[in-house]
Amino acid sequence: MKYFVILISLIIASAVIAGFFIVGSPQEQRLLKFDERRVQDLQLIQSELINYWANKEKLPNSLTDLRDDLRGFSMPKDPQTNDEYGYEVRGELNFALCATFSNSSPEISAPKPAYPEPIYQESWQHQAGHACFERKIDPEIYGKPRKSRPA
Repeated sequence: MKYFVILISLIIASAVIAGFFIVGSPQEQRLLKFDERRVQDLQLIQSELINYWANKEKLPNSLTDLRDDLRGFSMPKDPQTNDEYGYEVRGELNFALCATFSNSSPEISAPKPAYPEPIYQESWQHQAGHACFERKIDPEIYGKPRKSRPA
């Protein structure tokens, strides 16, 4: 019976250790979740920037201009540090969104499409550390800015 208990204990300990090697430690998983949240936040901000451009015919000077109490939109912050995300206007239709990531993004393992170029070309792939994502609003895709309606 003593050997049986020792054997079961070793099997359980081995399974736990193998789990850390396969899945990663809880701390590593937490950092991956923070990075996933950062990408989701940047996608939300990008959507709000496009909406702002479509309604006001220009990009905002800063991310604080996107705050909208009527719709209940407030700017998300980095989930780990509570810092604001980076934003820079780089042209009439060009901007960059920046964040600091804990890890490099996982490689995309999906098979490549049969099309010569991807239909959806936007990428959120990043290395660990500070990363900026260059974006350009394409008026042919998002339409011309909406003109204000007369009161």
